[in-house]
This record gives sequence, C-alpha cells and structure tokens, in this order.
Amino acid sequence: MSESEAMEIDTTAPPADRPEESKVPDNIDEEETEEEQCADLLELLESTDDDAVSAETKIQTLSSILTEPQNRYGPTASSIKERAIYGLARAYCNSGKYDSVVDLLTGSDCSAFFENVTKAKCAKVVREIGR
Repeated sequence: MSESEAMEIDTTAPPADRPEESKVPDNIDEEETEEEQCADLLELLESTDDDAVSAETKIQTLSSILTEPQNRYGPTASSIKERAIYGLARAYCNSGKYDSVVDLLTGSDCSAFFENVTKAKCAKVVREIGR
C-alpha cells in the first residue's frame, strides 16, 4: 500500500449475539461467586478425605452432599457432587455394602444429580464406578 491509500475500517457494531469483551469479567465473577456458594459442600467433601473417618461417617457425610436442600447444580457444585458419588461408592465397597452401590446409582440419592447433568456425564460416572 502506498502512503496515499487509506486502509478501510469496519465501523459497524458487533452483532448482538457475540459477547462483548466487557462481559468476560462478569462471567469470572459469577464463577467465583458460585465457588464461594459451594464452599460448604467442598468442606464436607474434604472432611471425608481423612483415613481416620469411619466408613459410616463418610457415607452419611457424602450422602448429605448429594441430597443438600439447596439443590445446587452449577459447574462447581456438580463437580463436588460427582466426587461425592465416587467417594460414596468407595465407602460402600470398603464397608462390604456392594448392593448399596447399585442402590446409589439407581436410587434417590443420585437421581437429582443425574437429572441435572448431561447424559454423557451420567455415563461417565456409571462407567467409572463400574471399574
């Protein structure tokens, strides 16, 4: 290009369906807020990591995460609940309650979780527990 030629600049506004750059920090704030709102669930989950905790206590604590009254199913809460399901299956196996693992997946404890996540996530959880 020569110096006398001006470069064309598109002056049209961005489409309404395209997110604006200014909205990105809002999404980050929403994620941080959700993480803060799930701190109680995370604390309960982490309390079961200790080997000194009995299997029965782990089962009660992890079940309370899945049946919590606020019914949170955002990305953070779903991740915590998924980990709780794995922990519950492990606790049932460690205490010799193998039939309870089947009840866990088919009963009321996990039903709300499975209804609020994708089919792919449901399949992943079932496959992981079946290993």
